[in-house]
This record gives sequence, C-alpha cells and structure tokens, in this order.
Amino acid sequence: MQSSLKKSLYLGLAAVSFVAVAGTTSANASAKAAKTVSNVTMTTPAASRNVNLTGTNAIYSKPGTTKGAQVVATTTTASKIKDSKSGTNNFRAYRVAKTDRGSVYYKVVSFDGHYRGYIYGGKSDSAFAGGLVAYPTTKDATAPAASDVYSLNAATSTTANTLFFKEPAWTNYKVGRAKVDGKVLTTTDAYKDAKFTFNKAATTSREGQTWYQIASVNGSTTNGLVGAWVKASDVTAKAVKADDNNSITVNYVDASNHTVGTATFVTTAPNTSKGYKVGTNVDANNDNLYAFALNNLPKGYVAVPGTSPAKQEDALFGGTFNVNVTQGATSKVSFQSSNVINTVDGKDVNVENPLTPNTDITSQVAKNELTNAELKLFTGKASDTVDFAGLEGNLFDANKPLNTFYGKTTYYAGNEAYHYVFTYVGGSLKNASNGAAKYGNDLTARYAAQLTHGAANAQDATNNISYTK
Repeated sequence: MQSSLKKSLYLGLAAVSFVAVAGTTSANASAKAAKTVSNVTMTTPAASRNVNLTGTNAIYSKPGTTKGAQVVATTTTASKIKDSKSGTNNFRAYRVAKTDRGSVYYKVVSFDGHYRGYIYGGKSDSAFAGGLVAYPTTKDATAPAASDVYSLNAATSTTANTLFFKEPAWTNYKVGRAKVDGKVLTTTDAYKDAKFTFNKAATTSREGQTWYQIASVNGSTTNGLVGAWVKASDVTAKAVKADDNNSITVNYVDASNHTVGTATFVTTAPNTSKGYKVGTNVDANNDNLYAFALNNLPKGYVAVPGTSPAKQEDALFGGTFNVNVTQGATSKVSFQSSNVINTVDGKDVNVENPLTPNTDITSQVAKNELTNAELKLFTGKASDTVDFAGLEGNLFDANKPLNTFYGKTTYYAGNEAYHYVFTYVGGSLKNASNGAAKYGNDLTARYAAQLTHGAANAQDATNNISYTK
C-alpha cells in the first residue's frame, strides 16, 4: 500500500510538473515582440521638440518592446539626467515611431550627443508623455536698460571663443558659437575693449545662468556680433563719463538768443577725441546728435527751424550744438461718444442707465499710458495749426494706442453684466468749437460705443493719459 501511495504521489507530481512546463511554453509562445509600424522624422519647429526625461522610462537602441532593443540609458540614469544642472543633458526629439501595440516611441539625442535612442512616449503622438516631457531650455529675464553700456570682464583670446554664442550655450541642439560675417567666431580679442548694449535677457533652465543678447557694439547696430549672446557674468556695466573727447553740449536758444536749457550728448563710439566731428556717431540709445537734441528739449519748448552749425554732422566733440526753440503749447483732449450700439449677439439689450450719443466719456474710458514721444505730438508752436493727420496716424488709427478703450463702468440688464468698448471714429478728432485748432486749444475725439458682455475690468483702467489733466 505504501508502495502504491509513493507511486501515485510520483505520478501526480510528474503530471503537475508537465502541466506547469506546458503552461510556461504557451506563455512564452504568446509573448511576441512588438513590431514598428511607422517611424518618421518630426517636422514641428525644432525648439518645440526640446524635452527633458521624466526618469520613468529607459532609453533603448530601438523602440523598447521591439526585437533586439538594447538599453542605452537605464531608468536610474534617466532619473539622474532629469535633475541635471548642465545644459548638455537637454534633449531634442527628432523622430517618432509607433508599434503595432499602439505605443509611441520618440527618438531623442542629448545636446552633447552622449545619449541617443528611443524612449517610450505614451499612446499618442500629439503630446510628449511617458518617459519625456516638453522642456523650455530658457526662461525670460530682465534685460539691462537700453542706455546701459557694458564691457567684458572675462579674458579674451586670440585663438578661441568661449564668450559669444548664437544662442545661450546648450539651449538648442547644434546651435553653438556666434557667427560674424557668416563665419564661426574663433577669436574674441577684438572685443576686449568693446562697449556693448543689450536688448534681451534669458536664464537657462538647468544652470540658472543669465545671458544677454547684444543690441549694439561700440554704438553700431549693424556690427556682425549684434544678435549674439554673452553670459551676464562675463560683462560689467561701464559708466561712460562725459568729457571733451566724447561729448557735445547742446544749447537750447530762444528768439532772444537766451539759453533756456542744455543737455549733454555722450557717444559710445570708441576712438573719438576733442575737435573730432560727430558725424554719424550715436549715443547709448543709438540716437545721433540731432535725434538726441529733439528728445531732450526743455519742458514747454519746441524746436524751430535753424541750428548751428548748419549740419549736425559737423558739430565737434568738446564743442557746442545750438538748437533754436520757442515756447510751445500743448492741447488737451476730451473723449465723447458718437454712436451707441446696445445690440449684443444680434439682440437689443436694455441695460440700466445706458450711455447716450454725444456724451462726454473722458471719465469713463480706461486710459492708456503714452510715451514722451507720443505726448509731444500734442505740443507745438501756439501759432501753428494742429497736425490732425499726424495725430490720427500715430495715435488714433487702428492698432494705435488711442484707438480702442474698455469702459470703466459696469452696466446691468437684470443679473447680466455689460460694459462698453469704445472705438475711435476716423476723422472725428477736432477742435471742440470749429475744428480749426491751434496748439494749446482743447480737442475732442469721438468714439463709437459698443455694448459688450461682461463686467468692466478695473485693471484696464489703471493707466492714465497725463495730457487730459
């Protein structure tokens, strides 16, 4: 009996083992490798394909579930890369493959070329997912003032360029050193005493380094290095001290030959000296002498024909440049409704206390801030007729600062909130009385008022037009 029991147990165990082996063979037979059904080059803008790894998936030589795929970077490596502080570990996606299992794999390459291969990207090719995520390699930063002049504080070289780049270093794939005249810059010694101004700034996402984009070199905006980038830490603000070798005194003279104001033009150009003609040299704002003189008129004065010397280019460093001026007059503007449209989405809306035509809306409009140059358009000789065409073309026409306003007041129809949007009516800027305005006269601008859904936005009304006071 014991012999029979042992034999039964043996046969039973053998049967179980056979079933287990048979089951394993069946599972292996069904676990077939995935097949790639498409593999195409990505055509979206290159910078939009800058990515970072998420650390959840490895990088493979082929789509990961396909036959023969080998690991290029493990998930452990990918996890370290995602937190790297070096731009060399930024990645660019450049191909997208799909398998017959519905999986998407992106082919990526690190900016230094060290890692290249496929990484799982989810089930859709419309957005990065899975092992990678879209990654902006820079963030906007605040640039220095346009008038601030800088010089290099880093060592220059006659044999290498480690300072100037086409874009901040390692922020775009295969975008490297700056080019000048179509050639890669390989020396920086020519710029060791250069004066730079900047117009943009960016901070790299990995290193946290701030870079400046060059706007001018030694006062020139056409220099081949303009547009290149340099690290903020490699430059220092350079104070340009006015002296006889680089400056000209502008005298503003009235009809009685009295000086009513002065200003000092200081060039950023190198190698100027006392007695040297100003020519086309400019200041840190890229203004030539005459533009500088007009931008710095004494308050309440306007320029009149006649300067000394006859040509501003002939003015000499260390000397003076006279500009004839006269007392100016500034016109003020009020705003008035023209036609009022209370139809919204094809339906007439009866709001409480609606706006009516020919109503002063100066206190209603959300006012825009104008630049000093724009404000000067309202100032001229008191005996001169206002340049209505110039005002309209620069300030009131479509897409100009005074073309459209958002009303400050909220109107209600039941529980529905509305506000008016005011749009300038072309040709309606005139003298409040007869249209033949002189500078200093009050002006009126008329606006169509369109009722619009939504409460008035207080933020739209925070600015102020100083000339209406």
